[in-house]
Amino acid sequence: MTDLINDAVEYGVRVVEADVDPGVEYWKVIRVHHLSPEENYGRHHVFLDSIDEMGNRLFGSRGLIRWDGGNENFVIDKPLGGPGANFPLWKWQICSIEMLDFLSDRVENLRTDHPDEASGNALFHHSFSITVQRTVAPMSDPLADSVVSGRVFCGQGHTLRLLGDEGNERLGEVGDDETYRFEHLSAGRYTIEDMSDGRIVGPVEVDGSNWVELDFPPIVTDQPLNRYLLFGLPSDPLTQLHLSLLADYLADGGYAFGFTVEQAVRAVRVTLVGDHDAATRTLLETAGCTVDELPDDPSELLAALQMS
Repeated sequence: MTDLINDAVEYGVRVVEADVDPGVEYWKVIRVHHLSPEENYGRHHVFLDSIDEMGNRLFGSRGLIRWDGGNENFVIDKPLGGPGANFPLWKWQICSIEMLDFLSDRVENLRTDHPDEASGNALFHHSFSITVQRTVAPMSDPLADSVVSGRVFCGQGHTLRLLGDEGNERLGEVGDDETYRFEHLSAGRYTIEDMSDGRIVGPVEVDGSNWVELDFPPIVTDQPLNRYLLFGLPSDPLTQLHLSLLADYLADGGYAFGFTVEQAVRAVRVTLVGDHDAATRTLLETAGCTVDELPDDPSELLAALQMS
């Protein structure tokens, strides 16, 4: 959407925006210009134009000029190379202009009783140019007011990474009281990784307005993980797709998962998800892990899980 440019504010000209619901087509005023003396040549007019979303003139579009005691319709019908329509302003006349056929912004306080400026702009000889654009009101921003918070046992000062299913990422820090808090989250699924020790919780789903408590489990040093799913790089779109497809599986089974070999080597069994090189498999097997893998193809992924 094009932003409004109004260089006629100092001449008292104002734009009243239409009250439009999201997704509704309307007329948006995108430019109000007071002609300079060099542009005006002593005229006293409002010059009008209307354009579509691509900037092309909309021939046949209609508007309305009002003043105290009268009004007049106009049509954008002049040839290209000049304004689409014009209307003369008379002494002491104060006009407003809006488009017809659907909702429209309105330009108010168009008048010519401004002081002399130079040859071309004198008292009662001032002109204005107005451009409106056919526009669709933007959709409202989705709610982004969810909160995920909780406790990180023995995690004072640790750095946490929040990773959303859209690939968005945010960092946070654990306080001295072992608590953390991520605010202003939009709807979606999120996992949280303690970057200091590799613990991961989630995925957790929020709706853009709720508050979810999600604690990190205590660290168990002598007991290895039974199973760990090792995903590809978090920034890889395929990884985001795999996380989304496996979110329910991970949550229902309580499986540990993550993105680094350093975490995976603590597990008895490691399942590779996504693209991993041969060196990764060798390192895991050398560490004593049993290694298997799931297919990259999303259509085969869930079917393979039922058999694993």
